[in-house]
Amino acid sequence: MGWAVFALLTLEALYQYAVARSYAATEGMIERATATTLRGGVSYGFEYAYEVGGKTYRGRRTSVGPVDADALARGWGRGTRVTVYYDPRDPRRAVLIRDLSLSYGWGWPLFVLITLSPLPLWLLLRRYARR
Repeated sequence: MGWAVFALLTLEALYQYAVARSYAATEGMIERATATTLRGGVSYGFEYAYEVGGKTYRGRRTSVGPVDADALARGWGRGTRVTVYYDPRDPRRAVLIRDLSLSYGWGWPLFVLITLSPLPLWLLLRRYARR
């Protein structure tokens, strides 16, 4: 059951990644960077503003998948200019990082191994169960 939840979360991130690949780019600016202390760690959040078609939008979504927020916090303070990727059909939907990290978060190679590992077993069982 655990790998199913893991697979669903990862597939959601892959879907969001695929959608975000079609987003247009514009320049934006970090308006606020926040740090919240949680159990044993710190969570970072960013609020940014960007303009599309003469209208100003604000966003909070940093990425389509897990990122190293500590590294972002060191480089993104208030007033930092950033590239904002937005949905041309709905500019309110935006993200600062639209790529997935292969080395941070869930570990994509591990995901592939875990997700696909039941497949060979299922094929073997299917083949030998008929005999």
